Amino acid sequence: MKKNKIVTIQTRAREIQKSILYINNIDLFLNEIDSAVPLLIKVLKVADTDLKDEIIFLLGGIARKKVIWLLYEIMVDTGENKNTRHSAAIQISVTAAFIKDTNDLTEKLLADIKSSDPLLRCLAAFAVGWERNDKAAIPLLDLMQDDDLDIQQIAANALVNLKGSSLLKFK
Repeated sequence: MKKNKIVTIQTRAREIQKSILYINNIDLFLNEIDSAVPLLIKVLKVADTDLKDEIIFLLGGIARKKVIWLLYEIMVDTGENKNTRHSAAIQISVTAAFIKDTNDLTEKLLADIKSSDPLLRCLAAFAVGWERNDKAAIPLLDLMQDDDLDIQQIAANALVNLKGSSLLKFK
């Protein structure tokens, strides 16, 4: 084995160990957030499913566009585990409310809820349901007519999550 391959393996192992440290010690993560986020993003690409899900959960609490788009990429990646994709959708719906400009993300998700892929429709419907995302209200109402009962239920839950939406204030 070449020396540089050994160094690469050792470096990757250290990065994974540091990621696990961040997962287990939120204070450390928050204190080192500027270096922790790029490291977690890097490790995410080589992590096993369990570690990946934990990293997604941790990153999902960080209201940064780079993180939201990473979560979106995971959510739409058909090569990813279904549960991992679902974890990414959950974190998008939780975190997007804290990001100032989500127009591009909303547009992508609204296009995805029209997909022929029922899993992508479910994930996108779930993800787009963040508080005061008024642009999603009517498309989510339209999903209430979907042939798939799971999608109808997810759309209903997403509508509830919109909370402050003016569409939901009628009597």
